[in-house]
Amino acid sequence: MARFFLDLDSLPSSRSVTIVGDDAAHIAKALRLQVGDQIEVVIAGQAYIAQLVEVAPTFVLAQVGEPMVTDSESYLALHLYQALPKGDKLDLVIQKATELGVTSITPVLTERVVVKLKPDAVAKKLPRWQRIALEAAKQSRRQLVPTINPPVSLWELAAVPEQQLALVAWEEADAPLRPLLQATRSETVHVLIGPEGGLTNAEVDFLSLKGWQSITLGPRILRTETAPLVLLAVLQYELGDLGGSR
Repeated sequence: MARFFLDLDSLPSSRSVTIVGDDAAHIAKALRLQVGDQIEVVIAGQAYIAQLVEVAPTFVLAQVGEPMVTDSESYLALHLYQALPKGDKLDLVIQKATELGVTSITPVLTERVVVKLKPDAVAKKLPRWQRIALEAAKQSRRQLVPTINPPVSLWELAAVPEQQLALVAWEEADAPLRPLLQATRSETVHVLIGPEGGLTNAEVDFLSLKGWQSITLGPRILRTETAPLVLLAVLQYELGDLGGSR
């Protein structure tokens, strides 16, 4: 059953909702749904079954039923800081990180980042990145859409709160990940992945002063678009809900 996220703070008292724009066109033209058919709608993080009562190419009216008993959101809050990669690699990272349950994604500008974004380019890319996260959230049946933040400089990152875990994957680190995760009880984890050329020693030293811990992901060097997905999956398995272990 197709899922749609509605930009509402709460369920209307009438339990009637209107869907417009691309979602309405998708319902009417691509899915060819008709009056009486059902869809899933997510309002303020809660999923509901809704029945279509009017279907047109530009708008759809639906009557919202009772809440669905679902729990697709991990209790582990994962915040990804991804050094801005070349080409469309960030699109893939956003899509797959959303499927893995990430809470937010922040592109980071580091010394060895090749891409130089101008303000007007950022203004164009942010809506695209957010749409990718939205579509991935629909596909993976999530109840929340990750926040895609504007790019920031690594040197602007704030200190990490003491009760939260912050990990930076660095090819020169020798601290293994598993013992660190076995010893933590944190329910909020920050992850930083460097660019194609890696992080500089000065950047790693700066992050250390801000509360980040450098860790190794193993003996093989992973691409900048591979490393975040590996690390997020491991974190969800060890501390979150991946694999159904908790």
